Amino acid sequence: MGVKIGFIGTGGIANYHLEHLMKIKEAEIVALCDVVEERAKEAAEKYKGKFYTDHRKMLKREKLNALYICVPPFAHQGQELLAAEKGIPFFVEKPIGLSLDYAKKVEERIAKNNLVTSVGYQDRYQDIIERIKNLLTGKKTGLFLGYWMGGMPTVSWWRKKEESGGQAVEQTTHIFDLARYLFGEVEKVVAYGRTGLMDDINDYNVEDASSATLYFKNGVVGTIFSACFLSYGGRCGMDIYLKDLAIEYKERTSIKITEPNKSTEINVGNDFGLLEDQVFVEAVMKKDGTKIRSSYSDAIKTLAVTLAVNESIASGKPVEV
Repeated sequence: MGVKIGFIGTGGIANYHLEHLMKIKEAEIVALCDVVEERAKEAAEKYKGKFYTDHRKMLKREKLNALYICVPPFAHQGQELLAAEKGIPFFVEKPIGLSLDYAKKVEERIAKNNLVTSVGYQDRYQDIIERIKNLLTGKKTGLFLGYWMGGMPTVSWWRKKEESGGQAVEQTTHIFDLARYLFGEVEKVVAYGRTGLMDDINDYNVEDASSATLYFKNGVVGTIFSACFLSYGGRCGMDIYLKDLAIEYKERTSIKITEPNKSTEINVGNDFGLLEDQVFVEAVMKKDGTKIRSSYSDAIKTLAVTLAVNESIASGKPVEV
């Protein structure tokens, strides 16, 4: 029996998942919704489903086994609550929103209905990330440095902090999430931002750059850098330092493991995005989310860290998570 799937949002990230689902024999795309009618029609024609411009109508008319919610950060306006109310397992793209209060209401309804959920932190599914986790097991990490440094995304909402949450919340969230995945929970954040570099762009109020130092409950410390002003180069990833071990992770590309008198480089060897979607579909079929590496409840903790970064930038003071 196939898993009948609907989509809310049919933009770029939705197509990323749709292409994966086309390779999963148990997945059946039945309905696609977008507020831009032409985009919804185009997706429905390509993926052979019905199109909608109102997700409420879609959820009322279609008998879905699972739902993908792929909307911008500011557009989380009850879709998750409605899905949970109807008992529909859902996958939501990161970040899960801009409000912890809203996310916790969703979490309560998920728990009430015992639903399978997944959040789009696909980096957790890389084989090289599992290699890092294994290398860190039983060892004490000294510190780490994380990076997401590049240029300005072209979508207009990304440039408005009230709509995107800023770079830490919307983009560098992948690095903050990996830090939690590898090192545990964050106790305190102190962050600073830099503005004034991109004064040639209109309607722009996110930081050009920021640094956030994290103190973890287990004593690990690390700093994560964000930058969106670069017109060249850039760097995304993480450097991890232990007493007799250093690990350089290049985002979705490779790791370099350096030990005394030895250095090893390993490229990513799996289709981690496809795996993420396969795991979700299987979890829906089995009604068992234990293999999902980022549930909605777990993603709330990442959102809390990145919102704490924003709060610290605004106040100039450390913020407890």
